[in-house]
Amino acid sequence: MPDANNALLPRNRLTFFDRVKILLTLLPIPVYLTWAVIKKPFTSFGRAKPLSRLILYRAVYSLTTSLNRKQLRVVFGTTRKMYDDFTKSKGLPQVVEEIGEDSRLLWIGPKHTDRVIVYFHGGAYLFGALGSAPAFWFWMRKSLEEKGKPVGVAMLNYTLIPDRTFPTQLKQAVLAIQHVLDSGVKPENIQLAGDSAGGLLIHQVLSHMLHPVEGVPALNLDTPLAGAFMMSPWTRLRDPQRKYNYRTDNKGDFLTAKVVNYWGQTVMEGVPESATPYLEANEAPESWLDGLPKCTRRILITAGNVEVLRDEIIKYSRTVEKHLKDTTTIVQENGVHIDPIADFLVNDSSAPLTSDILGWLDASFSASASAS
Repeated sequence: MPDANNALLPRNRLTFFDRVKILLTLLPIPVYLTWAVIKKPFTSFGRAKPLSRLILYRAVYSLTTSLNRKQLRVVFGTTRKMYDDFTKSKGLPQVVEEIGEDSRLLWIGPKHTDRVIVYFHGGAYLFGALGSAPAFWFWMRKSLEEKGKPVGVAMLNYTLIPDRTFPTQLKQAVLAIQHVLDSGVKPENIQLAGDSAGGLLIHQVLSHMLHPVEGVPALNLDTPLAGAFMMSPWTRLRDPQRKYNYRTDNKGDFLTAKVVNYWGQTVMEGVPESATPYLEANEAPESWLDGLPKCTRRILITAGNVEVLRDEIIKYSRTVEKHLKDTTTIVQENGVHIDPIADFLVNDSSAPLTSDILGWLDASFSASASAS
């Protein structure tokens, strides 16, 4: 498996001291979790969240604030291994399609081509998909089928940074969409979905359709896509001078402004300035998204109201709204970064935002069918 092989490259290999650091980071986590339990009754955020979530957030916070890129990559594991483990646990077929450029589509459940959701996972382009991501999309798939809309969900297994940098991930995303189109799926029956860095990858795809990137295959559509859903999109990568307002920093999220800036600086290393509008969504020119209705009929952007990226996500959504009338923005009360997917780490599908997302995906397929 290529992603597993990349983990063995010298730049990704852990030293003895890296492994010791991981161990030392894990040892005090029970103390941090105990503190999370003690604090629960004394903050509005603590009272609003189940104890299982608070423990989860604190554990992830401890890891992301203590470990470097190489260490976290090992702790989180590879996207392909996560997919293999999930499909085996559910007794699902493993449907893997190589699409070129060392990337592949991993189908979550049987492949269906009446309607398709192409999913780009998060992880700052530095880490594999979160373990609960396929569970979230398997639930969405089943729920849409129950509503009379059988759908295939294909997750892109893209190359991580620093193994390959921009525009590799964009090129792989375009190849994924083109592969689905070549399978006979009409654009109006395709929706894009992405969380965090995956949400930013959707911005890259839409930007490429409007402002083609040299060396990346063109993506020419006869009709717009049915929709694009961005969960907690990573719309601000760097802020070394802390000139942007992170009013929600350390308010309950498992990410911090310092961590996000560190990851963003890593992603942007060696990337030419011309790539900025594709990678720094909120740094794009005002007219950058002119023509967006030709790319997608609808867009949904969600954020948590305590996540560190909240204000930058809202800023981006307001820009999108100027270019596409059918844009919906939902800010989840007491929500953290990628809150709905994080919920599935504890097998919880009850959050209102999860139902809202399902309803929006359902309506997007219905609206597209009515328009075609």
